[in-house]
Amino acid sequence: MTFISYAQNFEDVMLYRALKNVRHGFYVDVGAQHPVKDSVTKAFSLLGWRGINVEPVRHWFELLEQDRPHDTNLNIAVSEQAGFLELFEVADTGLSTGDREFAERHRAEGHQVIAHRVPARTLDEVLAEHAPGEVHFLKVDCEGAERSVLASCSFERVRPWVVVVEATLPNSQVSVHEEWEHLLTDRAYRLAYRDGLNRYYVAQEHAELLGAFDLPPNVFDDFVRKSEQDAHEGLNEAHVRLRKAVVEAAEAQHAVAGLANHLTVLDEHYKQWQADGVSRLAAMEQDNQSLHEALQSAQAAHTQELAKLVDEAAGHRAERDRLLREIDDMRMDVARRLSSFKRRNSDELESLLHRQHDLLRQIETLRSSHAALEQRLHETLHSTSWRLTAPVRSVKLTAAKGVRWVWRTGRPLVARGARAARPLVRSALRVPLFRRCARTIVGPESMLGRRIRTFLFPQPVNPLVAPLELSEQAAAVNAMLKRVIARRKQLG
Repeated sequence: MTFISYAQNFEDVMLYRALKNVRHGFYVDVGAQHPVKDSVTKAFSLLGWRGINVEPVRHWFELLEQDRPHDTNLNIAVSEQAGFLELFEVADTGLSTGDREFAERHRAEGHQVIAHRVPARTLDEVLAEHAPGEVHFLKVDCEGAERSVLASCSFERVRPWVVVVEATLPNSQVSVHEEWEHLLTDRAYRLAYRDGLNRYYVAQEHAELLGAFDLPPNVFDDFVRKSEQDAHEGLNEAHVRLRKAVVEAAEAQHAVAGLANHLTVLDEHYKQWQADGVSRLAAMEQDNQSLHEALQSAQAAHTQELAKLVDEAAGHRAERDRLLREIDDMRMDVARRLSSFKRRNSDELESLLHRQHDLLRQIETLRSSHAALEQRLHETLHSTSWRLTAPVRSVKLTAAKGVRWVWRTGRPLVARGARAARPLVRSALRVPLFRRCARTIVGPESMLGRRIRTFLFPQPVNPLVAPLELSEQAAAVNAMLKRVIARRKQLG
């Protein structure tokens, strides 16, 4: 797979050649600056490596936080002594430094320089707090403060396999490695490679990596710059858009040719339509003349018919006026007759109303008596004596039911006996004395006869639900009043 280089001077290509067999390695980048542009660690971050990025400038630190959420990003400076350091920030560049002389030089060149204090820690403290057991490479680029960074690390507990240090003054080819190289060589690091900007050192215990730095980056490293890849992809996209535009142009040209053919056909159709239209217009003018003549004749006929209808309407209007006069006369006659009827029947109606009021008072009196009887019956049914005599009534009812049952059972026998004795009774009733005795004993006026009939043919009446009936005279008066009121409603 082609390696994509993000670094300024192929630093990541050289490091990947030496460390490509390490999976999920760890790096420390002091002076990380931009997380992508000219970054030595971006390619390794995409390969799954993790590390520590130290950047004192707030703007670059925030970009690192967004791009490297899985790394440890520190917004501090690294110095020989912990505390605070005066940082000279060169706006919108990677030239920020802790050296006042370099800052004044950048200011003289026209850069905006902002001085502010930032927290500072030693590299030993940073590694002790955040680094794991193995650090595979350390990169230092502090714009003139490289000696201070290297002097703050003992390289005893944590020994990076490879150390890459910027070895020239900012924006120049003047080498300054003599100031700090002994800090590495005295701690068992050997110079492995120099590229004109950086110097590479390998720890003595990993001397097998020295062979990876014999040659500069070359075609056998199978790499491409990120900028070249972006340009190539942009060129490919441009070619794709160009091919698409060519195809669309060909299609448009084909469409234009088709449109020209279509316009030719439409022109022929238009000429044909124009010729047909002239002939149709002549025919329509002839039809219009015929319709105009027919319309004039129809209008004359309609004028005669309208005159006739106007005459008929005048006759109908006179008939209507006559009928309205007759209706007014009839209405006046009805009003006179109704007034006479009212005068003639007002006295009779008043007397009938008085009689109705009297009957209603009688009815109210009867209803009051009926309500008093119901109250007495209610009090009787809920009295103590009624409850005490309940067993007696129950026995009486039971005895009456028994007698009726005996009668219903024996009635056929009595009937057959009566039918059999009927001739004998008729013969006996022919005797006047016997007939008078029988009428006296069981006749309709005798007590025994009434009791026998009541027992044989009972007709109970419930006084609580019996309807309140009017007398014949009251009913007649009520019916007459209803008829008078209905007639008055009809007459208006």
